[in-house]
Amino acid sequence: MKPILVTGATGTTGSATLQYLKVRGANVRAMTRDKARAADFEARGIPAVVADFGDPVSLAKALEGVEKAFLAHPPSPEIPQHEKAFIDAAKKAGLKKIVKVSVIGASPEGALHLARWHAEVEAYLKRSGIAYTILRPHSFLQNLMASVPTIQEQGAIYSDNGDAKIPLIDARDIGAVAAAALTETGHDDKVYHLTGPAAVSFQEVAKAIGREIGKELQYIDVPDEAARQSMMGAGYPEWLADDLVTLNQWGRQVGVQQPTADVAIVLGRPAHSVLDFARDYAGAFMEEVAS
Repeated sequence: MKPILVTGATGTTGSATLQYLKVRGANVRAMTRDKARAADFEARGIPAVVADFGDPVSLAKALEGVEKAFLAHPPSPEIPQHEKAFIDAAKKAGLKKIVKVSVIGASPEGALHLARWHAEVEAYLKRSGIAYTILRPHSFLQNLMASVPTIQEQGAIYSDNGDAKIPLIDARDIGAVAAAALTETGHDDKVYHLTGPAAVSFQEVAKAIGREIGKELQYIDVPDEAARQSMMGAGYPEWLADDLVTLNQWGRQVGVQQPTADVAIVLGRPAHSVLDFARDYAGAFMEEVAS
């Protein structure tokens, strides 16, 4: 069995994909830019390779003997350049399949930088001749872990989502769908729109997490500009803060964003709900709250 290369193996979706591939008994190879993290994978019995999207030589080495790959890239203006370089390297290496993580609403005319960048790569992948599955996930439930400091100090979750209801997705489901697409037949040349099973408000999110950690939480809505400045103060680049504010503005205008059934169709089970996430991550939230 030839190895499946998992790029971004230490990231949110990459680590989940790696986990579910291991559950399926797949032969995997983790790709990371960090030598220490590669050594950690090796210590856990997971073959790893140090490579960088911007280094063609390292990509060629990472892809040696590989048949399929999971392609994920952190939010960055370098997404088109880096992911197209990976696709080129994969084609030279004779890969048969790439599962690419994109974003919800990817489009050349999208209002978000990320939507346009990922749409460019999607089109490039489709023209490459390599079989593909494209995953377009909605916002991750795991992003709520960034609210741990305000949960700990103020019993609050801050955002500019207003009363919008959003079908937030658990990244574990993205990994499970990716693993299925990499190990099963029937997923080639398809685009899956991945969401949670229901649209929920941030008020409902706060209530669910609060119940599981035994701490009453409230959702506090903030103006867009305050949210933007807060994100930039936390180190977000300006373009990403703008994208997130624009996304939340759109969400408020829509009101209720309808979920899809793609996770359930692929996996044969429902996607994890906000209640599932709150229960399963309660320990992580409580550890932080208690610190």
